[in-house]
Amino acid sequence: MRRALALLGALAALAGLAGGAAAAPIMSLQDDELVNVRGAALEARLDALAATGVRVTRVDVLWREVAPTRPRDARDPDDPAYDWSRYDAILRGLRARGIATMLDFYLTPAWASRGGERTAAPRPADGARFAAAIARRYGGGHPDPAGGTLPAIRSLEIWNEPNLPGFWTPQCRQRRGRIVLESPRRYAALLAAAYREVRRVNARVEIVGGVAGPAGRTPRACPKDGRAAVGSLDFARLVADEGPAIDAWSMHLYPIGGPLQAFFVPSWSTVPRVARQVDRLRRGAPIHVTETGYHTSYNRFHRYFVSEAQQAAWVDETVQAAARRPRVGVVTWFNFQDNPRWTGGLLRGDGSRKPSYDRFAAQAAANPPPPGWAP
Repeated sequence: MRRALALLGALAALAGLAGGAAAAPIMSLQDDELVNVRGAALEARLDALAATGVRVTRVDVLWREVAPTRPRDARDPDDPAYDWSRYDAILRGLRARGIATMLDFYLTPAWASRGGERTAAPRPADGARFAAAIARRYGGGHPDPAGGTLPAIRSLEIWNEPNLPGFWTPQCRQRRGRIVLESPRRYAALLAAAYREVRRVNARVEIVGGVAGPAGRTPRACPKDGRAAVGSLDFARLVADEGPAIDAWSMHLYPIGGPLQAFFVPSWSTVPRVARQVDRLRRGAPIHVTETGYHTSYNRFHRYFVSEAQQAAWVDETVQAAARRPRVGVVTWFNFQDNPRWTGGLLRGDGSRKPSYDRFAAQAAANPPPPGWAP
């Protein structure tokens, strides 16, 4: 029965792309539990991820945990202040299963910012040197402590959702009765510095800017603590004003309503508006949607939710919506499994499969990465 559903889903996706539509995006899946387990538990999760047939995934690098103290030479991934053991194991496991990796990083160490908080905007030089250390270690030629060489990553996103106060502060300040947006300018400085540092050590990795979270409107006034989200369209425009170099842009979409029908900001319908801003940085650059999905029960982060049957149907519509925007390169479903804070998984919290699992597996089979993405 599951095989029949998977085949029907794949045929439906192909039919939806007929009539001259653009090629479908590369399908990706993120399991945020990978960074929380080790040993046999990690191997089991990697096996479960691979069983979906997905060939691209996204992994969060938690900077604060990799570098709890300041490295003497932050560009050197072998500096004794760094602990990469968790990520070495994850990337080895992904390579062994033929899954390419997109990395992002966030969580500022106390030593890398003026405020010392985990969400505090890092000093650009510190963030850029850490990005270079990632790119050197996972460039495809770095010695593996376990023998051989460590895997190469395909893409490196600079930060995660820097337009949201849960990941970057301050976002804004109030000055003479008007709001001054801080995060686009400070983020652009990090992105520009990271691009320079990474390119010095790794000529092949795709450097991805933006990584903007799903915020609609930018507020007209700034709270005293500066914790107010900057709208994703405003964020793209204001970062483009600063002119940092990029290879690609990424954004996160969690539409209210079906992928083909939602027209609010941000949604699939606003991707062309983002593309116009991205063209100011690099004409024709790909736009990756590195988080998207639909929740199937209430949680504190997403009050909007749908039935499991609706979630499954909208997996297919997500692919169709992306295929109608030829600039979209990768679409990452977030997350693999439900947890108390996030209920948009393909698996329920107990590990059983939702109907969306088979739909996603069919789309992953129909839309694999090209040969150049192989780890």
